[in-house]
Amino acid sequence: MRRRHNVSLAYLFMAVCQLRCSCYTSTASAFAFPSSVSTGRLGCALGAVPSTDFQMVLPPEFEPNHPHFFQRQLDLCRRIVTEDATTSYLDGDRIGVLPERHRFVEHPRCTARFGEALLHARDHASSDNEYKIAIYNAQSLVDYVESSLDESNNTLAVRNGLINDIAECLSTSSLYQFRKLQLECDASDSDFTPEQFDLELIGRLYYSAISRTEPYLREVGLTFDHTGFTALLALCRASSATDCASMSSSKYQYMPILSEPGARLDAALSHHFNAITVTGRRFFFSHHHGLDSCRPKTRGKHLIVAFSSLGNGIVRHEFGGSLAKLNNQMAESFDVLFVADVAQSWYQKDDRGGFGGFAQYESRIKAASKPYKHVSLIGDSMGGSGALLFSHLATESVVAFAPQVDLARDAHVSRDDMTLLVKEKFQTRLFENAEEAIKKGVTLFVHRGVESSDTQHTDQLMSRLASKCPLENERLKIVEHSDCNHHQIAVHLKQKGHLLEAISTCLMSNVVM
Repeated sequence: MRRRHNVSLAYLFMAVCQLRCSCYTSTASAFAFPSSVSTGRLGCALGAVPSTDFQMVLPPEFEPNHPHFFQRQLDLCRRIVTEDATTSYLDGDRIGVLPERHRFVEHPRCTARFGEALLHARDHASSDNEYKIAIYNAQSLVDYVESSLDESNNTLAVRNGLINDIAECLSTSSLYQFRKLQLECDASDSDFTPEQFDLELIGRLYYSAISRTEPYLREVGLTFDHTGFTALLALCRASSATDCASMSSSKYQYMPILSEPGARLDAALSHHFNAITVTGRRFFFSHHHGLDSCRPKTRGKHLIVAFSSLGNGIVRHEFGGSLAKLNNQMAESFDVLFVADVAQSWYQKDDRGGFGGFAQYESRIKAASKPYKHVSLIGDSMGGSGALLFSHLATESVVAFAPQVDLARDAHVSRDDMTLLVKEKFQTRLFENAEEAIKKGVTLFVHRGVESSDTQHTDQLMSRLASKCPLENERLKIVEHSDCNHHQIAVHLKQKGHLLEAISTCLMSNVVM
């Protein structure tokens, strides 16, 4: 299930707004615009407009590895504190970004765009205080980077060791125990969690993370709140990105690479911002899942791999409730391997923050599947994409609810490091693995509503498989639910009381024990 656009920043501030340090808030409230223009250490005078030639070479949405990316974000911070702000610099083509983008609503902890994040915070402020806090943070980042460059002879934009220090403070056992206490239950025994519960949980996770990073927020001069925390993480990500050595004006593609501290910070954030308490987080094996104690527990022949979605903005194991009910209806029980992508990367990122996720997930699923005669996969939204991505590992059926196939055209795939190349490699692998699956007799069931974005994804899948596998094309079965006009088809079926039937019909269609 994906996060909906009507989820505002309010829930993110819900549990952390009280963290705003009184001295920082009062300073921000009393902030005055600088009376003079000073020179920036990375090239432009504060508030100076870069040349037209510089803007012309930038792709429509340039990534953190772009050689000019950091400079561009710093220029935006300078603009924030010098311009009148009667119009947003996200309007028009001047910085090459889309004004309607929801990046900082959807993935505030997965961005390197510190300048754009603060510009978003300023232009969407709900009060004069929030407006001034965004300006205060922008000035603090400019001052901090200027000072760091002076001290490091123009080589380091942040203190050497800062990124590692933040990653370490977010990886302590005490913080893990705090997070564990916030979870009322491990969701592997339910299908989906109420939205309000997850939103409150996200607020508490932000509260704990901001509390732990307070020394580093103070070091950089940022406010102790969601805006300051987002800016700090974005600054660290931008500083740890490796420059792209070469670019093509016609097609801007490369695999994103983070420095070792940057990858460690990315992994620490992924491990903190999730709703899974089991060791390892990404994989949880449930032997005889949900089977009543009175049932005999003989060795099962069927493994079901259940992939997680983005949920309500926080990843947790899904489909546990329906799979437990189904298991108790079967003559022979099955086991379940729950698979979660806590990095929210469509199963592209590994547990160390790099882009070796596909190989890592594939290896673990292969190893878990070896003892079983039958292997089936299931997932919703991002999880449905995961089920299709690894469909070549199935022997029976794959059930995908509203999966994304073309990540380049899906607005919810908003991690900065999910570059065009990452998205295209994902799609190529998904198509090739789906082709392999149906050629060996696996049936692919794709459930969708009538929302246009979902139908476009499945139409692409149908078109590809029809052209590549014309003889086996009947093994792709599209199940359209005309009474569902939104993306959350699995939740819709659950509310209608039809989810268990849909899962049972599809998962067990080819299984002969």
